[in-house]
Amino acid sequence: MFWASLVTSILLNVVLIYSSYITLKKLEQFEDITEEYEKRILQFYEEVSEILAISRSLDKREMFEKDDEVGQLFEQLIDTVGGLRKLIYVTEETDKI
Repeated sequence: MFWASLVTSILLNVVLIYSSYITLKKLEQFEDITEEYEKRILQFYEEVSEILAISRSLDKREMFEKDDEVGQLFEQLIDTVGGLRKLIYVTEETDKI
């Protein structure tokens, strides 16, 4: 009876160690993918911010920004930059914690 319990315990420990190893590998892959997406989001944010800044510098008198049709482009750029800021700052705050 003792030997059966010992063998069962050893087998269960081996299975648990192997499953922990697999889970750790999957977590490392997920972290790599997450870092890649964070870099892409930051790059996209910088590009959209630059486009918005250039658009505003071209439209010094805000004639186009106040226009109904062209103004939608400015609104979409501002909304996109704002949404990306939320993503980036939430990510940075959780990284600091």
